[in-house]
Amino acid sequence: MSTLAEKLADAWIKRDLIQLKSDELPKNREDSHAIQKQFHAVLKKKTVGWKIGLVSKNLQDGAKVEGPMIGKIIDETVLMNPSKIEYSKVPDCILECEFCLKFLEDTKMIPGAENKTGNYEAYIALELVSTRVHSDSKKGLNPVGMMNLNIADNGGAGAIVVGDKIQNLDKIDLDSIQVEINLNGKVTEPFFKGEKRAGPKLAIKCIIDEFKDDPVTFKKGDWFMTGSVIQPFKVNKGDKLKVDFRSLGKINLDFI
Repeated sequence: MSTLAEKLADAWIKRDLIQLKSDELPKNREDSHAIQKQFHAVLKKKTVGWKIGLVSKNLQDGAKVEGPMIGKIIDETVLMNPSKIEYSKVPDCILECEFCLKFLEDTKMIPGAENKTGNYEAYIALELVSTRVHSDSKKGLNPVGMMNLNIADNGGAGAIVVGDKIQNLDKIDLDSIQVEINLNGKVTEPFFKGEKRAGPKLAIKCIIDEFKDDPVTFKKGDWFMTGSVIQPFKVNKGDKLKVDFRSLGKINLDFI
């Protein structure tokens, strides 16, 4: 019988959604991380960093979970500001607007790393959250159970879209940046404010805390998606999206 990690890896390769029985689901957060690690061992795809979500305590409390959503970034899913993406590659896609770091040197995630400066660049970016698990297998899960399953499923990683590099990063308060979304002609401003916002420093501190017993190291050139600055929302095949990060740049994306 295939393990959950093997089933998830097979679903990734086939771009398929799998059905799971309740006894196959991860039992706790530690179990989830172990399954995610096994998933990557089976998949054998090059990884180039990490993605993190639900970074702020405010968002975690609102979602009724403890700790962030986290997964690895697979190299082939890093898209440099494309104009179109095949929806079949990101099934059940949830869109998030984020700031993405690119490390300029190897950086170990140990206490104090959040205060280091000059060791990364930052870019405007989108995360296309996706899944390998059919929605029927998620019915009835409480928030913690859903979080555990999503971490096992590589943090719900689908793809990331990297836009313009942020200039003069040291002079910009990223927590003050407003984001405008134009989805099929309808304009909204669903950006988080106040305690829901979590900039790069808090995201780095969050990944330090998550792996405090076995710190991860970002290699030179690795990416780090630092968490959504908007209320995530569902997108569908055929949607046309224009995201305006104000003075930092724009990203346009069609789901085909």
